Amino acid sequence: MKTFKKTIGMAACVGILAASATSVFGVPGNIFTFDENGNGNLDGQPLRGLMAPDPSGGLPVPVLIYQLPFPVLPGDVVLLEPGQSSSEPSDLVRFFNPAGANISDIIFYSDFSPTDPPDALADTGLPPVSPSAIFINEVGHEGNNGAVWIPLPGQPGANPAGAQITYNIISDVPEPGSMLLAGLSGGLLLLMKVRRQARRA
Repeated sequence: MKTFKKTIGMAACVGILAASATSVFGVPGNIFTFDENGNGNLDGQPLRGLMAPDPSGGLPVPVLIYQLPFPVLPGDVVLLEPGQSSSEPSDLVRFFNPAGANISDIIFYSDFSPTDPPDALADTGLPPVSPSAIFINEVGHEGNNGAVWIPLPGQPGANPAGAQITYNIISDVPEPGSMLLAGLSGGLLLLMKVRRQARRA
């Protein structure tokens, strides 16, 4: 939601990481990258988000919705910026699967305030959070951050058939181009991998 500040040199470096993300991380299954301005891609194929009435009933205003061509388990994943508590989330990703549908909606909600007015499609405010929501931390600096969500079986966003899905959630980035969007996703994957390796050490 904040102003995007990124040098061309850094964008180029992160783009190189993204180009080799699959081979470096060996992530099987579908990789879905999306941001708060309707820019997304599924395994490299563009997948745009659209503003439409909230199918989950979370908010009474149009919200940003991405549609996956396969079913996933419903539920909320809440993003917390560094230092935030679970009572003050910044973004919420809601997985919604209409009964009997072979598709799924991903609804991206983002907060806003008088000091940080809405400047992205997802800046519609946050709906009530599900009691069973999962909270994850964003990584990266303010104005250029996001999170990687790889659900386990039974968790929100998981494929009922068992195929692994990786969600690269890009926050605080207004209108990036496709190359930059891919670059940011690669950078997030690298940062998450480094953190996991550090925890194991």
